[in-house]
Amino acid sequence: MRSQVTTKQGDGGETRTLGGEKVPKSHPIVECTGALDEARAYTALVRHHLLERFPEGQEGPAQFLLWLLHVYFLIGTACNDPRRKHPEYRRGELGEPQIRRLEAEQERLESRVTLPRQFIVTASNPLSAEVDVLATHVRRLERSIVRLKESVPEFDTTALFPFINRLSDTLYLLARDLEHGTHHTVDYSLLEPKD
Repeated sequence: MRSQVTTKQGDGGETRTLGGEKVPKSHPIVECTGALDEARAYTALVRHHLLERFPEGQEGPAQFLLWLLHVYFLIGTACNDPRRKHPEYRRGELGEPQIRRLEAEQERLESRVTLPRQFIVTASNPLSAEVDVLATHVRRLERSIVRLKESVPEFDTTALFPFINRLSDTLYLLARDLEHGTHHTVDYSLLEPKD
């Protein structure tokens, strides 16, 4: 039976990009799309946990994450074809409309969250901790995009850099919003030697 997924073309440690290039699986294009895939998978997990914990009343964040899962496809096609060799494969472009939607979500969260003056040392519940982990995946993706830009200078990151940078900030605020004011701030007294 023919597989729906396995092509065997990557068995030698190489793969073909959306731009048509055959590259090693360690190439910055593959690293970048892999980091995106990690962020996508973890976003989906967080969304499902949100819906499980708050079947009603958290439609906003869950809907935002569903939108974000779709935006990842715009990012993925851009990263997998950074030289724009096949623009016909793209179903859209990341741009100002997506940045505005992200900024609107950040503003919504800013209006709900009062951050403490001290550093937050840990999330105060498992769901906010998961969103913090998601933010680390997004920051890894950001570093991968930067490395890809260094490798392919003509890669247009005009909208991509601000979107990804703001996304990690938005996720940080979402994690804090899910704490409902019960932030765990750093307590330096815990570092003092005990007698």
